[in-house]
Amino acid sequence: MAKILMIDDDQDFLAASKAVLESQGHQVVLADNALTGEASLATEKPDLVLLDIMMEQPDDGIALAHKLRKKGVKIPIVILSAVSKVTGYDYGKCDEVLPCNAFLQKPVSPKDLIKKVEGLLKK
Repeated sequence: MAKILMIDDDQDFLAASKAVLESQGHQVVLADNALTGEASLATEKPDLVLLDIMMEQPDDGIALAHKLRKKGVKIPIVILSAVSKVTGYDYGKCDEVLPCNAFLQKPVSPKDLIKKVEGLLKK
């Protein structure tokens, strides 16, 4: 199956999501901040990135997504965040402000996570 890089500072979310994705046969690489995530992207060569918005800084995920796209990274980026609940702003659309292929609101059900990942990997 696919190699998936998860970048999120929530250790419980990482562990639970990793278990869900591995149950579907995927290899999952974890990073708990944007800097480590960017380094892992270069060394691990994942097929898809799952990226939180708010980590050490409130916009770490958005900044990293922009940086990756500017570097020419073409693999799918899925933003997973509860930021809409925190800020009241609807980040649900992927566009120039949020350069991603999909957005999932946390908490995300295992079924929805698998469906989104599988759909993007098939493209």
